[in-house]
Amino acid sequence: MKTLYFTKIDYIRSRTQLYLISVILAVVIMILKFITDGTDVMVFLYGIFITIVFSTVPFGNCSRKDAGFLQLLPATVWHRVLGRFLFGLSLLMIGSAISAGCMVVYRLYVGAEENVIVLPFCMIILSVGLVFITVQYIALYLVGENYGAQFLSLVRMIPGMCFFFGSMKLLEEARQNPESAMKLLELISDRPYVISLGSIVIALAVMAAGVVLCVKMTEKRDY
Repeated sequence: MKTLYFTKIDYIRSRTQLYLISVILAVVIMILKFITDGTDVMVFLYGIFITIVFSTVPFGNCSRKDAGFLQLLPATVWHRVLGRFLFGLSLLMIGSAISAGCMVVYRLYVGAEENVIVLPFCMIILSVGLVFITVQYIALYLVGENYGAQFLSLVRMIPGMCFFFGSMKLLEEARQNPESAMKLLELISDRPYVISLGSIVIALAVMAAGVVLCVKMTEKRDY
């Protein structure tokens, strides 16, 4: 319960960004009106990218005064760190739900056909996004939560931009080399949910390792 309490605190401190995430659907739909060669997977990429960026907001909103108050609360380092990671995980789930809604609207808008590969692809994208959030949190805990604001914009944007433009580059390569893309699709289509679920399990394992690492780093730091 203490862990969830700290997750709730992060949501309270990030309520403005939560309102902004709720607008993703409208923004993406407007963008899609100007995209003639887009795909529904691109819609999902937009949503995950924005969620990755917003996942670090609690670090930037943690002033020294707030940090001192939070340290007085009866909880262990495990509760605090795990609560922060649960915030990132749950925020990613919210962003994924919004992105999925965008995909449905996109399909209705362009009349796209059903594709059984889309869901496994989105699950893989989701797992990659979870790994990127974990990397962001490790970087911020590495220098200390109280000092994260000094380079928050750097840590916030670089992983998210790498995720987004790297994914877009892969989609572009798939368009230019359809034969290679088809081989990849055939590989995934043979065991679509085994591969996608496997990626989710790996991402969760990476996050669990990240939690342990951040707890160890925080315990060694003098507040």
